[in-house]
Amino acid sequence: MKNKEKIFDNRLNNYFICLFIIVISMTGCFYNIDNDLSDNEIRFLNLEKQIKCPICPAETIAESNTKVSKDLKDFIKLKIDEGWSDNKIKSFLISKYGKEILATPQKKGSDLFLWVIPLVVLLFGIFTYWSLYKTIRFRTKGEQS
Repeated sequence: MKNKEKIFDNRLNNYFICLFIIVISMTGCFYNIDNDLSDNEIRFLNLEKQIKCPICPAETIAESNTKVSKDLKDFIKLKIDEGWSDNKIKSFLISKYGKEILATPQKKGSDLFLWVIPLVVLLFGIFTYWSLYKTIRFRTKGEQS
């Protein structure tokens, strides 16, 4: 049974090493190189990443080069220059294209469910892993005695 315990401990160590690598690799996402941009340019860049192209599957207007996405980019730039807020621009686009125009679901109403599911699944996975680890540890200690 010591062999099974070592295998499980090795898997646990591998799990934490992978988790550590993922967390470390994601720190680059928080590095901001857009220090020379104005507030309106930063708002535009953020908005174009949040709005999907209406005719392209799974692409934002930042990624798409279609005429529709170029028109949407021009519209967003114009409305930012006119003083519209980000929420007002999004609300207008939602009224015109539907809430599917947003790249990420809103954090309200029935869409809140989509934000909660990953957290619940993660917590369930951690609890299951922890309980299996304790069960195997308890069994191996009982057999050693």
